[in-house]
This record gives sequence, C-alpha cells and structure tokens, in this order.
Amino acid sequence: MEDIDLERIGTRPRRKQSKQYSFYPPSSESKSDKGHVKQLFQTRFFLLFACCISILFLFLNYHSSIITVHESLHFNDSSQYTDYTLLEQLLIGDSSSSSATLPHIQSSFIQQLARDTTIQGNTLDELRRLPKAALIPSVTVIIQTHALLPQQIQAVLSQTVVPDLVWIVGDNAQQAQSLQDGKRVRWVEQNDVAKAISEVQTDYAWVLDVEVLPGKRYLEYLLRVGSMPAYESSLLGTEAVEEDSECIWTDKSRVVKEIRDSWLLKKSWKKYWQKEASRSLYEHAGILSVLLPSDENDQSYWGNTKRKISCTKAAAVWKTRMPENAILIYVHTKEMQKVACDFMEKGQEVVIISEKKFEQCSTGLAPLFKTSNTEDVIRIVDLMQPKVILSDTKIDLLNNIPFIHLTKQDISHAPWFTDLPIDLLAEWNSISIKIMVNVDKKHNNFERFLASLDKAYFMGDSVDLTLLMDYTTDHTIHQMASHYHWTHGHKYLRHRIAVAPKMARFAEAWYPSSNDEYAIMLDTELELSPHFYSWAKYATLSYRRSSKHLFGISLYRPELIETDPSGRRLFNERPKGSFLMQWPSHSGALFFPEHWREFHDYATTRLADREGFRLQEINVPESRSNEWKLSWRRYFEELAYLRPYVMFYPPVSLSTRHVELRKKAQKEKYKDALSLYHVPLMKQMPSMPAWEDLPMVDFYGQPTTMEIMKDRGAKLQDIISACLPNPEIDFDPSDLLCPFSRIVSVTVENENDPVEELPVKQVNVYV
Repeated sequence: MEDIDLERIGTRPRRKQSKQYSFYPPSSESKSDKGHVKQLFQTRFFLLFACCISILFLFLNYHSSIITVHESLHFNDSSQYTDYTLLEQLLIGDSSSSSATLPHIQSSFIQQLARDTTIQGNTLDELRRLPKAALIPSVTVIIQTHALLPQQIQAVLSQTVVPDLVWIVGDNAQQAQSLQDGKRVRWVEQNDVAKAISEVQTDYAWVLDVEVLPGKRYLEYLLRVGSMPAYESSLLGTEAVEEDSECIWTDKSRVVKEIRDSWLLKKSWKKYWQKEASRSLYEHAGILSVLLPSDENDQSYWGNTKRKISCTKAAAVWKTRMPENAILIYVHTKEMQKVACDFMEKGQEVVIISEKKFEQCSTGLAPLFKTSNTEDVIRIVDLMQPKVILSDTKIDLLNNIPFIHLTKQDISHAPWFTDLPIDLLAEWNSISIKIMVNVDKKHNNFERFLASLDKAYFMGDSVDLTLLMDYTTDHTIHQMASHYHWTHGHKYLRHRIAVAPKMARFAEAWYPSSNDEYAIMLDTELELSPHFYSWAKYATLSYRRSSKHLFGISLYRPELIETDPSGRRLFNERPKGSFLMQWPSHSGALFFPEHWREFHDYATTRLADREGFRLQEINVPESRSNEWKLSWRRYFEELAYLRPYVMFYPPVSLSTRHVELRKKAQKEKYKDALSLYHVPLMKQMPSMPAWEDLPMVDFYGQPTTMEIMKDRGAKLQDIISACLPNPEIDFDPSDLLCPFSRIVSVTVENENDPVEELPVKQVNVYV
C-alpha cells in the first residue's frame, strides 16, 4: 500500500471499543434520535424525516461549540479533522494483500540482528507496509518546561496519532499553567520526570527531551512497528548515539547502544526508567534498543526534526562524562575484571567495555559499556582517546593508542601490572625486545633451554627470536631449530661456517636499529624462569628513563664476584633485594641500545689499536679481566668502569646456568662450585622499588655511590686518555680513546749540535 498523507485524508483509528476519543462527543439527544429512527425504519418517509432532523441537530451543535469561549490556551490537533475508520485501516495495514506484508520474523530476530552482522534489518518501506496488528494503545506524553515548550506541544498534538494526555513537568510553573488547554495538556506539578512516569496509567509513556520536535508521523510509526512480534520487546527510535557520541541514522533497522531525544516506554518498563534509558533498560530488563530507518528527505518520520543541532549538543555532553587520561579495559574474563578493579583501587581512572555482566568493584563502578561489536569498540576508542587499552582478546584498532593484549595466563602471573603508572603503560608498545640465543652443540642443553622458553609469559607482545648456531652444531641441532614452533613473533636462524671467538659470536649477535629496540642475550647453557621476559620488560619500562648510567637488566643474580685478580669469591656483600652493580652479567641480560652501540664503537677501536700501534693501554685497577685478550667482558667492564655504567640485578634469579663437566671425577670435585651457578629461579614477580631506593654496588662488589664511581672513572681516564671527560653522557666513546703524545729520544755526538727536525706523524682513530 502506498504511503498516504494522513492529514489530507483526515483519518484517525478508534483506540478501543470501550473508549470514545472523539473530540466533540455527541449529545444525549442524538441517542434518542437513533431510537426514533429504529422505530420508523420500515417507513421510508419517517426515515428521511429522522435523517433530516439529525443533520440539522448536529449542525446546530457544531456551530455552538465553535462560538464557545474558553479561558485556556487552545491547540489544534489532528483529531479535529480525523476519520477514525480509515486511519485505522491505514495504520494497521491490509492483511489481505500478500504483497504488503513482510516475511515471517521470528521472535529472536532482534537478538540475531545484534549478534550477527550478516543479518539485515528492515527498510522504511517495509515497515510502512506492515500487516494488521493490535488496536492503537493509549499514550501519555511527558515533556519538560523550556523555551520551546509551545512549539513542542504543537508538534505532539499534530501527530497523526494524537496522544491521550500531555503532562508538563518542571520548575517553571507559570509557563506550564499558561499552556494547559483543559483537555489533553496539563501541568502535573512535578519536577521529576521519573516520578511522573511512575504515575502514568496509559499503555505507553512517551518521554521527550527538551527542544525535541517530533515529525507528525513519528508516534504512528513507533506504535505500528512496536506492535509487531519482532520489535515489541525493543526500545524504538529514529535517532541514536553511539558511545563515541557519533549521532547516527539508518536506512535499515539495527541494534544500537542508545536511543536519544525521545523514548516510547511500555507501562511495564517505567520502573526501569533512568536518564540513560537505553542503558538502564538493557541492564535491568535485557531490552535492546533498535534504531528504525528514516527518510532523510521526509522529516515526518523523524523523532526530532532538529536532530542535527541536538546531535552536536549530545556529543559535547557525552565527552564530559568520560574521564581524562583513563585506561580503557575490554573485559571478557574474570581475570581481566580483577585487573580493572585493581587499577580502580589504586586511584587510576578506568573505563570498561564488557559484553557480560560486570561485578561492581569495592571502590565503585567505572563507566561501563556493554558491547561485543568490534566497530562499537573502535568508535568508543576514537572519541575517548584513552592513554592505553587493555584487553584479554585480540582486536585490530587502526590508531596509535597503545594496545596491550593480556591472555588469561599472563594476567594470573602479572600482579605487578597494575603497579605501573599510566605513563609507563602508555609506553608499553614503544619498545621492542628481541631474543638472541647463541646455540652450542649440546643437544640436552638446547632441549632444556627451549622447554623453559616455551613456559615463559610474553604479555601478548610480539617478540622476535634469533637462534645463532655455531659451526660445530650438527644436523640434530639444525633440525631442532628448524622445527621449533615460535608463536610470539618471527623466528630467524643463523649458522656460522667457520670458527669464531666467543667475543665475536656474542657482540655481533645484535646491533640495534633504533633507540627503542632492546635485546635479551642468552645462550643454551641457561634455563629460564617463566617470568624472565615480563621481568625484563617491567624493569626496562620502570627504569630506562631514570638514569643514563643504567645500561641493562640482568636476569641472573650472581653468587660470586668474578672481578678479583686472585680468583672468584663469594659475593657476601650482596644486597638482599634488587640492586645496581657496575658489572655486566654474562648469564642472561637485556642490554639497552644506546649503550650497546657505544660498546661496539669502543670495542672496535680498542681491538684495532691492539692489532696496530698499541697507542693505549687500558687496565681497570685490580681487575681479573685485564689478562683476557679476546673477551667481550673485558671491554664492557672497561667502559662500565670509566663512565661509570651500572646494571640492574633482580632479588631472585630468572636464569640459571647448567655447567656440564664430562668426567665424573670433575663433577664430584667441583660439585659445590657448580651449585653456585645453578640457582633457584623466580616463581612470583615482586614489585619494583623506586630508583632512588636501589642500593648500589661497585665493580668489586662493595657498597658504593654513583659519585664515588664517577671519581674513580675520571681518575682512570686521566691516565689513559688525553681528552677531558664529556660533561654529559652522549654514548660516544671518543673522549676515552685519545692517546697521549709520545716523547722520542734522539742521540747526538755533541751537546750543541743541532737536532734534526722530526716529521709530524698523524694518527687517525676511527670510531
């Protein structure tokens, strides 16, 4: 059936057989006339006479009603020119026409529409051709006092289905009283919309926001669609707003988060009313909100003919409800819910998205959005612009906001996570950590190492793994490396074809591509704690900006001091907790990129000098490594002593070394010594102390301060370099690599003989 201008036809359906809604009810005299007509029905003359009398009576009654003067304000409404029978036929539809009906829709249609993006909603034309349903229910309109109240009342009474009652609420009593018309419109002397709704006795309460002017067919449209089984349990509207405050309209019905501007509530729903009607109805009664299609060129079906102006205001209001510098947490599991509550207990602003019921935290409830739709999440993120996003499920968000994916297993082993300030969490994805592994020829070592690597928690990060196989490795090692399944990032295999010193194998394993790229240097003699990666990243985020003197994070907590020239000794002065030490760990450590580049430059120049002119002789006082010729540790220890640099050491080891001796006699002889390398591993992550609270240990294992170590380094630099120390650390070793001028002895026969001028020799040192 084609859409018909309901005002031109002048139609209005009867509401219920027990009620009469005609604006001007007939008098008692018309009833007596009808009785008289019945008695004279068989006589044509008397029938004609009775009809004439009735027509004359109705004309006189109508004329008298026009000239009657009313003291109250008079609003025109569509009932004054309505043919009820024809309107009922148009609104309900023609059930006899098969072409004017929709396919049968199951009662679960809206639930399917909410979950399955492949299911399409109905168009405006389809909804206007709906089949005949129930009779028109009664409606009470609730509006508030405001500047545009007269226009709003006129828009309500101009509906093609005129509401039964119009209640005005608000604190402007003078305005409300002046707009009463003695028929439908009245002031209820109530300031609270919720209380007014609770007193409604009609089938529906239609609540309009201020400055909302509905199109003339809007109420008819909602009642028509709401009478259908597929839509009868949904909150309907033609204007909606998503969590990102984006006002939306549609050409097909769809499930949305929030209907805006006006709300048509069933009598049974009124107890759930809150200012955010869509959210309240869904949370308390499971009632979904459905956005109905509307024609952008026909405002008669709009819920608000001023929708665009209203939308701009709603967006601004929505933004003010969101906290600044918040963490957005996308919750699917109880573990992630606990993370959200832990953040709130520590005073962090949190916004939560969850498709399931979220239990209230002890500190209260954060702003909560219920959705499982990726597009909805993206819209929330785009408007909210949180500092960081946490989620226990992967989701592709095409923006630059840090996204942290934590699995259920990761969360259960990361209680420290909520200790990180939001600024550090925001840097979570700003660094990348690579794992570099030197692989030897021992099968058992490799198997044990890979087994411990598989048990580690990587906190949802993408981590590249490089296996650097020595030339001595056999086919079995190659096969193990090739078939090893690495799920946390890319896996790279490297294989040497000739012998190379350990220094080259270690130092050349990695070179950073940026200042945000870090590397954990490992070998297959090590066994790792499951927390090794999370500890390294936790410490890196916590301390990397604390001091330029920090060059790395150790996984190993040393039991021995290895710098003493007389030999290894027990580290009796070791602090109980975490500490800083002027010594590089060789049993698993993360190195910072700036310091690693400086180490490369320093070692390159030192090795070139040793093979060439030997212009510099650098020895750390009382250091065992002075005797080592081709060890990376010697050159790193020199650099750490001169600058000075320190490494962060854990309270419990996250790596342990398995030293295997071939002969049984050796195993028995060095049993106690080997136990010092094979140490217990960390089972639970502790929190990080403040940088200022970390004790400091020098190159020799003695408690010290940074100032003392600086003085020692400066004294050694005065001895070995002609350049003054750099006032600031710029990760350039040039000031350490300045050879002194040499004094040359020349033999002469007589004291007064002229000395031959020596040619100047220039030496270039490339760094």
